[in-house]
Amino acid sequence: MGIDEVVLLGRQMLQEAIVLGAPLLAVIVVVSLVINVVQVLTSLQDQTLSNVPRLLSLAAALFMLMPWMWRHLAQYTTGILGDFHKVLQ
Repeated sequence: MGIDEVVLLGRQMLQEAIVLGAPLLAVIVVVSLVINVVQVLTSLQDQTLSNVPRLLSLAAALFMLMPWMWRHLAQYTTGILGDFHKVLQ
């Protein structure tokens, strides 16, 4: 297995991590922006009021996106293991 294949596998792994993590990060960013605007408008600066909705939204997003994430990860894994004979050479 040459350096080109190793770099390709590493790039594919990083792309998968970004594709799987980006929707969750986007949800957290949107919820954080909304919470920050509400906190500025109401002058409430309690940390609990900002952390609990973020965690709840992350849990909800994970619950909603988990089937898609599992399918995407399964396709990636079968793609990697399907070409495993290249690694053994």
